[in-house]
Amino acid sequence: MIRLKPILEIPERECPSCYSALTASDWLITGMRNLADYHCSNCGSEFYGDLPAGQGLYTPVLIDKITCTVTGDANAEWFSGWLADSYANRSEVPLGFETRKFSPPRDKVVVLNCLDTLYGHSLLKLLNAQYYIDHHPDVSLIIILPRFLEWMLPDGVAEAWIIDLPLKRGTEWNDWLAGEISRRLESVPEIYLSVAFSHPHAEDFDIERFTRTAPIPLENLGNQENRPVVTFIWREDRLWEDTNPSTPERLRKHFRSRKLTDVQTLRVVKFAESLRREFPLLDFAVAGLGEAKGLPDWISDLRLTKLDDEAERSWCERYAGSHIVIGVHGSNMLLPSAHSGSVIEIIGNERWGNYLQDILFRTSDPRDMFFRYRFVPHSSTPEDLAGLASTMLRYDDFQHLMSPEFCRHRENYDFENWISRPKS
Repeated sequence: MIRLKPILEIPERECPSCYSALTASDWLITGMRNLADYHCSNCGSEFYGDLPAGQGLYTPVLIDKITCTVTGDANAEWFSGWLADSYANRSEVPLGFETRKFSPPRDKVVVLNCLDTLYGHSLLKLLNAQYYIDHHPDVSLIIILPRFLEWMLPDGVAEAWIIDLPLKRGTEWNDWLAGEISRRLESVPEIYLSVAFSHPHAEDFDIERFTRTAPIPLENLGNQENRPVVTFIWREDRLWEDTNPSTPERLRKHFRSRKLTDVQTLRVVKFAESLRREFPLLDFAVAGLGEAKGLPDWISDLRLTKLDDEAERSWCERYAGSHIVIGVHGSNMLLPSAHSGSVIEIIGNERWGNYLQDILFRTSDPRDMFFRYRFVPHSSTPEDLAGLASTMLRYDDFQHLMSPEFCRHRENYDFENWISRPKS
């Protein structure tokens, strides 16, 4: 936690003009940005700078109040650019602001800011809530979050401040919002800001406490009785296209003449058909944002063009019944990976630097995790993926060789159970 009041306790920052130590006199939350108000007693320069929370924990940025010059990590120019643009276009327009009160306020408060311009970033910040609920019962947790995440609020939160700030305006610097947050916290004697880890550790949250949907029990992975449940996670802004260089040119021309969403549909259907040949009772579905069309009747089409809380919960129930979820890398894989038994993720060359960032792992034996989470290049064919999925669905074979029961020395072995156990 970062102490904001009665004393502002934050890491020391250096003035980019004269390299003297900056002094922080105040703090403000302008939207997704948690900032300190800095001045340099040596050269007189004044700055706003990121507090160590969210992305600001990893790539903090300073912006000169007069020149609007930004100083930040060259590897995260996008984050610096968001601050420069939002500061140059500051808004004072009031936003929708609703309060949900769940428990009486205490004199000690921690604020968890989940506002962002990216869906996955907002969701991942929210998962930090459980740590404070479980380990700091003496503190009132106040969560600032966009309306689309309200359905995931866990029990134990003191207050939720629901802000009508859509993702497309998520980088906005809003002085009205900064003033409103400050006013609401003015009478609180002791205030902390959550560090809001961008990728909280799997041991620090239980997804069921947020979605109210229990993930599939891992012991069920080997019990699908030849009726496996597989779900493809659909998105239309990052597609599973045919990038395989070995594809004949005549087929490339054919694909180029069709809409890219149609190409993805063909590949998903081919993948499902290949898997169905091996598992005739396959339960296959497609879920995600998009228009429901173009799939054969035996594939369940769960796509929607508009989401609400009921639809989100329904999708989570589907994920929690899935032995495998498969999809293209992105925030669309967060909730599916948290609820399903196994994951196959398709990654384009431009996304390998973001490897693992969109997966919510269910911790288990390391070998078991390697088996259940697979990452494949964008050029993988439907047939390649069907072969991989087939291997993963035969989880019993893996367990017979690699589960702790057959790998760890102990004094007493249950040989009677071993004799009666069916062999693959």
